[in-house]
Amino acid sequence: AGWAGYRLTLAGARSGGPGLAARGAPGGAGWATGALPGLLGPLLEREAKHLLRHPLTGVLLLVIPGLAGFAAWKSMPLIPAEAGEVVRALPLLAFAVYTHLATQVFWLNAFGWDRGGARLLFLAPLDLSEVLLAKNVATYALAALLYLAAAALAVTLAGAPPAWALLAAAALHAGMAPWLYGLGNLVSVLNPRAAPMSLQRSGKMPALSGLAGMAIVSGVTAVFALPVLLALWLDEGWVLPAAWAALGLGGLAAYRVALPRVGRLLGRRREPLLAAVTGDAS
Repeated sequence: AGWAGYRLTLAGARSGGPGLAARGAPGGAGWATGALPGLLGPLLEREAKHLLRHPLTGVLLLVIPGLAGFAAWKSMPLIPAEAGEVVRALPLLAFAVYTHLATQVFWLNAFGWDRGGARLLFLAPLDLSEVLLAKNVATYALAALLYLAAAALAVTLAGAPPAWALLAAAALHAGMAPWLYGLGNLVSVLNPRAAPMSLQRSGKMPALSGLAGMAIVSGVTAVFALPVLLALWLDEGWVLPAAWAALGLGGLAAYRVALPRVGRLLGRRREPLLAAVTGDAS
């Protein structure tokens, strides 16, 4: 059905009909997302299907768990027991960060694959902050799936870590997301680029966005590394899930405050963004 069908149901939402939020995708073939508020459900379905169709998604689902399995098989057994539980858990925690790094092309250039469909995001009766939220949730779902696959393979090959390490890994992965995606939204809006649905070099991010991504990941990782120093000093792993959960909640609060503002910025940046992602600037 594509965007033409979405346009019809959006028109229904504008005229007071059941609309996109209640009906899901056109033709009754959409996902069961009607419980989500506003038009977030169908927008999330659209973004998730974009990611599922992208060839990079399939590559990541093969490569990231493979790397984790190799690390668990070759590296983790070499860490001596006397190094302590915190040090032995570091490879598992490192992959919690790496999955965000591997998917950064999606949260630093969120509109790159919309191409001509980006016009409808501004023509339809949409809350642009919901558009950003849907893109972020879909990207996080992919990152979470990657990490679950990587962690499951690592645990299978190297044995189950302590309970605190599993909780810490989950808190680290989830806690970093609002910080990364909130800042990534700004990069996506301020420096967009059209990207093909392929693995070509031309599909990579612009250099400025790549530099911004390096700074964002490095800065957020540095903040989340501070509790590791405390855990090593105390030799107490339970410090990590508590500290990272607190940092994550702080990031989520900041994300919720910033999201409407970035949505308004997106509205003001409509013409430059459309020119960039639809190819009008060339």
